[in-house]
Amino acid sequence: MKKLGTVCCLLLMAVLATAQDLTQYELLNSSTIGIPKVLMDRWGAVSADIDNNGWPDIFSVKWRGRTIYSQIYLNSSGMYGNDIMPNSPQLMAYEDTQNATRCNIFADYDNDGDKDFFYGGDYDMALFRNDNNVFTNVSQATGVKGAGAPGFFTVYGFDCGAWADYDRDGDLDLVVCQTNNKNFFFFRNNGGVFENIAQQVGLAGKNPLGNTGDRGAYSARLQWIDYDLDGDPDLSAGWLLFQNNNGVFTEVAKTIGLKPDSLTFFTAWFDYDTDGDWDFFKIRHGSEDPGTNSFWENRNGSFVEVTDDVGLNGWNPHIGASFNIGDYDNDGDEDVYIQINNWTDMDVLLLNEEVEGGLHVLTDVAPYVGMTTVGDRKGATMLDYDMDGFLDIYVPSLDFGSLIYHNQGNANHWIGMILEGTQSNRDAIGTLVTCYADGKRQMRYTRVPSTWKTQDNQFIHFGIGTATSIDSIVIRWPLGLKEVYTGLALDQYHRIKEGQGSSEVAVTPLTAPETFSLEQNHPNPFNPTTTIRYELSEASPVSLTIFNLAGERVQTLVDAEFKPAGNYSVLWNGRDQAGRSAPSGIYLYQLEAGGTR
Repeated sequence: MKKLGTVCCLLLMAVLATAQDLTQYELLNSSTIGIPKVLMDRWGAVSADIDNNGWPDIFSVKWRGRTIYSQIYLNSSGMYGNDIMPNSPQLMAYEDTQNATRCNIFADYDNDGDKDFFYGGDYDMALFRNDNNVFTNVSQATGVKGAGAPGFFTVYGFDCGAWADYDRDGDLDLVVCQTNNKNFFFFRNNGGVFENIAQQVGLAGKNPLGNTGDRGAYSARLQWIDYDLDGDPDLSAGWLLFQNNNGVFTEVAKTIGLKPDSLTFFTAWFDYDTDGDWDFFKIRHGSEDPGTNSFWENRNGSFVEVTDDVGLNGWNPHIGASFNIGDYDNDGDEDVYIQINNWTDMDVLLLNEEVEGGLHVLTDVAPYVGMTTVGDRKGATMLDYDMDGFLDIYVPSLDFGSLIYHNQGNANHWIGMILEGTQSNRDAIGTLVTCYADGKRQMRYTRVPSTWKTQDNQFIHFGIGTATSIDSIVIRWPLGLKEVYTGLALDQYHRIKEGQGSSEVAVTPLTAPETFSLEQNHPNPFNPTTTIRYELSEASPVSLTIFNLAGERVQTLVDAEFKPAGNYSVLWNGRDQAGRSAPSGIYLYQLEAGGTR
């Protein structure tokens, strides 16, 4: 019998958690999918369909050092080819002048069908045009260029950039921030020639530098989000939020109740509770940082801090190096992966569980799904590299070269889309996609990048759980066209062109279900006892164990007992192995059948 393992959540005197088996990740040897082991200092990763062949490619980012270079691996049918970076000597030469790679984003600025590359380094920024997978420096010709920060500074790196069609004229514009520079760069795209209009759009002098770290970097975690759903992209910058009012930006964070502290290392906007608006999650630099990790729920345009409500009170991870959002288990709500930049701490995977009354809680399940690798890791990108409908994770590493967490999937259904603008920008950046299925509404918003040093693949992905069909997909393109699609097949990616319909691009058969099932404990919450039920479809040795969120064993309810096929129930009295009452909180229970995981 093959080895099986599953984990579910239970809560003692807290809130109800939904039952589900935890989908597992398998750590692959990267060479098995064509990515060689190259040991170098790295931080950051990009997944994007650079060559427009329908498969997500990988840009693995060099962090510091000279005469070493980032790598570009193109994907063909789930296998990666040789590094094509040597085909672009201008890009390699430029990277060598910058020491550290601070910003790395791919977008089709000239609407020709392939992804171009914006680079921000320690001393300058540059734009590279993609011509048949060769990147040519066009900074001088296009006007995308920088300079040292005003004043006398030795640190003036170009930390972050972000693309959007802010004025909805059909091409992509670029905002960039610079350490020790209170002025944002705002490059308006006029037919492939860019003009810095930061003063005209209200972004001159709006980067509060502060006095911590690289001054201005914390407020420079740039990403675009239509937070008010009015059709034009607004600019999120660390703890700041600039509302777009007919092409002029006004900072509104505090006026709408969004008041996170200023020590902001990574941020994310996503509809965590699937109520049809964007919520905000930010994490600080690290456990020694005086700032806080905080979660803010959008309630009809006003933000309320719900950090404790979602189960993150006291949550204190070490230094985060990426922030990736996606529905890893295809259950219909988005989860959070945080890559931890520490040699001894494991990464974090916050499972998003909808519980009674529509409340959602986030629980770290990384140790239980195969994410136990430690050592040097800096950054990550989330992508479906094999296009099987389950989100994988790529992590760059000095110690390992590349870590590939391959999602082993489950029986849940999904649907995906590859969007192409025809009147809007070709990358369809700034598109709002809404999926209606099984009484639930989910939203995705296309943006580049995802957050600092991170660009997740732009393909739209929705998990829809056990639903066997969708009601509709509603697409609001960047220039305002709204299209409604019904009858799209599940478990496929669909290529959709603006105004022209859709076509199937990939199909993946479902794998057979596992040979046991584990139900949610009942009652839940409970005091003092609760019952856990499970079913075996074949005879097997079984263990059932209770853990706390620190991964410590609390109680063993079934200890490697051989059991025939059938239905079973086990009572837990809320006590640990020594007979002491367990404190109130969130607990995990794990069922193992056929061997220890």
